[in-house]
Amino acid sequence: MYPYVLFWDIDLYSIFLLLGVIAAFVIFRILGDRKGFAAKYQNFVLLDGFLSVVVGYLGAVLSQAVYNFAETGRFVLDKNTGATFLGGLLFGAGFFLTFYFSVGIAAFRKDDNAHLRYFPELMSIAGASIPAAHALGRIGCLFAGCCYGKPTDSFIGIHLVDLPHKTIPVQIFESVFLFALFAVILILNVRLVKFRLGLPVYMVAYGIWRYFAEFMRGDDRGGFFIRIFTPSQFTSVLLVAGGILLGVILYKRYYARSRS
Repeated sequence: MYPYVLFWDIDLYSIFLLLGVIAAFVIFRILGDRKGFAAKYQNFVLLDGFLSVVVGYLGAVLSQAVYNFAETGRFVLDKNTGATFLGGLLFGAGFFLTFYFSVGIAAFRKDDNAHLRYFPELMSIAGASIPAAHALGRIGCLFAGCCYGKPTDSFIGIHLVDLPHKTIPVQIFESVFLFALFAVILILNVRLVKFRLGLPVYMVAYGIWRYFAEFMRGDDRGGFFIRIFTPSQFTSVLLVAGGILLGVILYKRYYARSRS
């Protein structure tokens, strides 16, 4: 809706992406303090998180380049390649876990392996931090005019600068959904001190949402090697499956055992 540079080659899209990252870190600090995380551990996670954001963004662009290759047969990485959130999430999460466990061994060997002790609660906090950041990022998408919906004549349609028709405001729908999901997981983390299912709740809920939201999308997201899915639908299926598996593992370890 306003994809123009404001100052220093910075636009509203970039600003909301930055706000999303800051929100994720602030949420982690607040909930980390509430759960009693040591300061050294919090600083370690923030460093890991910052590096993961960088890797995740590069992974998002690389994923989109692969999807574009599947559609056009040309592999191009430049400023016009685009980015896909789910690809970035997978790359960022993969780096985060690799750094967390490999570096954490040395960093917390003398602290009774605090990185292992805190990890279940950290995953639950991530379930709140990620949708909050993503919700703000989707507002950035709205201003940039990307990730838009299919053409519509409905009164709910919105006009974007580079399109001759109104579109379904899928960016707004997704942002509202993500803020609501963030609120639910945040409340569970605050009210239930031993709550450890934040991440699987996010993975399953967002995966289901994103799968069906793809039917409202009208932008070109590239092709995929399995033709019955869009790239994001396939990743959503993996996200839901992974969330269910993780939820079952955590439930059996921390909840079912305590009741037996």
